[in-house]
Amino acid sequence: MDRTRLLIAVVLLSTLTALPANSEEADDGPARKLINSQGCKACHTLEGDGGNVADSFAEIRANFSRAEIRLKLVNTSGKHGKSMIPDFSHLSQEELETLVSFIQPEP
Repeated sequence: MDRTRLLIAVVLLSTLTALPANSEEADDGPARKLINSQGCKACHTLEGDGGNVADSFAEIRANFSRAEIRLKLVNTSGKHGKSMIPDFSHLSQEELETLVSFIQPEP
């Protein structure tokens, strides 16, 4: 009987730790993959991890609108960020919207 209870407890605990703490974390996956694959953290800090060449994602969130962030990401002229921000126009519209929504969630 005690062995059965122990087994049930282990299964329940392992299930709970595999689930995200909230639904927002589950939705962050695609954006975090893009941030990592596109090299954003070479210059920007995300939750204490990354570079300090440019504003952290928290600072960007505090200082820029969704439209301004979108303009900075699609930067074919190279005139934003002292010409240091690369152009991300190679990303699909869905990927761009994923990044914009992660960086600046809708109110």
